[in-house]
Amino acid sequence: MTRPLLSVIVPVYNTAPWLRQCLDSICTQSYKNLEILCVNDGSTDNSAEILKEYADNDPRIKVFTQENAGLSAARNTGLKHATGDWVTGVDSD
Repeated sequence: MTRPLLSVIVPVYNTAPWLRQCLDSICTQSYKNLEILCVNDGSTDNSAEILKEYADNDPRIKVFTQENAGLSAARNTGLKHATGDWVTGVDSD
């Protein structure tokens, strides 16, 4: 039996100090059938570089970049791209 796909939406805006810990926490969960949708909401710190590094090393991570539009807009972008049977969100800080 196939386990349901879980879409995890992670809005990101200037959260570089916490982003690695956030992504490590999601990636090391015992439930592995995940798509991790990171929405870079116009970050001006090095969040984009961290997201690229993680996406290059884990095919479950997909990165979407948009101009800063706020938390709700970033979540909505994630929802637009979600393909999972279930959807949840994780704040990146």
